[in-house]
Amino acid sequence: MAKVGFIGLGIMGEPMCLNVLSKGHDVAVYNRTRAKMGTLVAAGAKAAASLADLVHRSEVVITMVADPAAVRDVVTAKGGLLSALSPGTTHIDMSTVSPETSREIALLVRGTGADYLEAPVLGSRQAAIDGTLTVLTGGDADLSRRMEPLLLAMGKQVIHVGDTGMAAHMKLLINQIMGTVLCVFAEAALTGMEAGLPADKILEAIQCSAAACPAIRAKGKDMLGERVFTPNFPLKHAWKDMRLALEAGKAAGIPMPVTAAACALFGAAWDKGFGDRDVSAVLRGLTDN
Repeated sequence: MAKVGFIGLGIMGEPMCLNVLSKGHDVAVYNRTRAKMGTLVAAGAKAAASLADLVHRSEVVITMVADPAAVRDVVTAKGGLLSALSPGTTHIDMSTVSPETSREIALLVRGTGADYLEAPVLGSRQAAIDGTLTVLTGGDADLSRRMEPLLLAMGKQVIHVGDTGMAAHMKLLINQIMGTVLCVFAEAALTGMEAGLPADKILEAIQCSAAACPAIRAKGKDMLGERVFTPNFPLKHAWKDMRLALEAGKAAGIPMPVTAAACALFGAAWDKGFGDRDVSAVLRGLTDN
């Protein structure tokens, strides 16, 4: 059992941390919004007074925050992780960030003598609750193997994909594909419904076709039906990932006209106030009803 510090207790972080607790690890938590620590403390976690206090209580520090700026802030701000990390401590960043951000943070963390592992996850809130996430790791392979028992407290499998930055690349390309699929599904399905096709028949036929995929299976019914858009993976985070994917394409010299169009549709939905709703609300970029 490890002494684990967990930073970032949002839609994904809270259930992930609960699963770490449930496996018997000694867990300390910290969140900028202090009220978000309540559920974890009630479940047995210890509330850290500061980021530095959390590091001093921990052998492994996990961050699961919103975006590159949030990771940089946690690591580099006054009193942040860099002020307290030391040899013998490992920082695992499970946030979805750019490859450049991951490599930047790795250099800073390793400069303290601590170890660093990037470990973004595949799966939304329900998988985080169920402990069935897929964890992608980038960095030292031996470190990934040593951290695997802890990572499997939150997921069903760990896939080491290469050096630092490669896990970030892998996560972005998967979210890029998922986001684009949902956009074209929204366009096609709305067109079919306007022509008179029933929503349930559209979904039934798609699931029997080569176009079937888990993203449509998970999101399609709500997109074509009640359109509640309960946030399991907030649209604002999906839009962020699409923008990061475009940056990766630009850096690689790969044109991304399809991703650029999909990214614009996410932006349109965000402009209409759906940033905090589920990624499936990208449909709102096309329609007001």
